[in-house]
Amino acid sequence: MNDELSTPLLLLSPLALLGAGLMLALVLGFTLQRFQVPKLYGAVIAGLLLGASGAGLIDRPLLTQFQELLNGAAALVLFDVGRKMDLAWLLRSGRQGKSLLLATLTRGAAATLVLAAFGLPWGAAIFIGSILIAVNPVILASMVADENASGTSTFATANMVGISNLVALLALGVTLAWTRSHGADAAGTFGAELIRQGGKLLLGALFAVFSYGAYALATRLCKIPATMRPGVLLAALLIDLGLCSVTASSALLSLLLMGVLLRNAEKRDNVFQAQLATAQDIGYMLLFLMSAAVVDIHELMQGWVVLSALAVFAARILATRLALWPATAWSERKKHAMALSMCSLVSFGGLVVDNTLNAYTGLDQHSTMLMSALLSLNVLLAPGLTWLGLRLAGETYRGGSQ
Repeated sequence: MNDELSTPLLLLSPLALLGAGLMLALVLGFTLQRFQVPKLYGAVIAGLLLGASGAGLIDRPLLTQFQELLNGAAALVLFDVGRKMDLAWLLRSGRQGKSLLLATLTRGAAATLVLAAFGLPWGAAIFIGSILIAVNPVILASMVADENASGTSTFATANMVGISNLVALLALGVTLAWTRSHGADAAGTFGAELIRQGGKLLLGALFAVFSYGAYALATRLCKIPATMRPGVLLAALLIDLGLCSVTASSALLSLLLMGVLLRNAEKRDNVFQAQLATAQDIGYMLLFLMSAAVVDIHELMQGWVVLSALAVFAARILATRLALWPATAWSERKKHAMALSMCSLVSFGGLVVDNTLNAYTGLDQHSTMLMSALLSLNVLLAPGLTWLGLRLAGETYRGGSQ
């Protein structure tokens, strides 16, 4: 018999492996959902079984082959984050909008202080703290979709995700410039690095304006009906993401701005949510499968690592809750719920999007281990805590409940 045929055919195809992982994630997810367990945990289980903590079939080299596919999934998620940002409400909400911004800033500051208290150098603590400003859009969006959540606190939380990612991106530009100009492999001055990072942001914003302009022009000149506009929009998103990828500009800012422009500049009725919902749902599962596959549970076996990571999680939740105190539009119960719902975090790769699989290597070993532990705990804990927050707010309507 041919030696090639003695190897399972599934293992010969990276695409088949990724497809099998996604199918397993979806089957497990929908099964868990029947028992009131967040569907995203199907991707967690599948990733742990097939990834670094299990069989090792889905690993970083395999996922690297599908970088553009994963970037496309991220594009849908980030666009949706921007699409839910209501700039008019943020500007006129007064104390409520200010409390959301304050919560964003205090969350990063609290994480930085806790990291420094556990022995990380201040440079590394500030760098990681700037990343931990952001709330993970995949986790919140998936939980909101699963539970059909809607209400005042859910609306505010959706706006918070956009604010937090934008602020984190700006803060990361400064801290990354400082780290790269003062590290062992420094190649330039802080000013030069800051200009380079700022250039990436500016270029990403310009690509967003160009891509949205192309979408608006195409749909108006050809009088494309509303039911077909999502296809044109998807093409514009892919153009935006591709331009950002080849120029190493800020894809996160660009995709967020695309969503913001659609929400706040587009005056026509749209049917985007209905037609993109299925693609977004698959995107959530695919991205979280990727996150779970690279988690190594053995890294959490060291006591100091997991205790440090848990302390950071707790500090971020507490800081968010304290910052919401001045707001008067939400009850105390809803403020508790919002603090829980905004507990999730993103990775460095999640903020730069076009480099999702590569962690920044400028950190010392101690800092790298702690960041890895944080991301592992995020996969294991954040979906459940976010789901609990949405339920606590009393704004979930799945299956006619509440």
